[in-house]
Amino acid sequence: MLNFIKKLRFLLLLIPLGIIIRYVDLEITKGGFLSTNEKSDHFVFIGGLVFLVLGLLVVVLYFDKKSNP
Repeated sequence: MLNFIKKLRFLLLLIPLGIIIRYVDLEITKGGFLSTNEKSDHFVFIGGLVFLVLGLLVVVLYFDKKSNP
């Protein structure tokens, strides 16, 4: 059972990432988050994307380091 979970760990990582991307997409398209053209909204959006990419990079590097001792 543990071996099965180890094979699917990247899939388990992608599911929350997909949920976050879907939430951001809904906020932008339906909520009109960036429709105001205010610079602060754009900075929050870009900062959030950078934070998510850095977090994903840390997780991937962590799993890679554990798999290749």
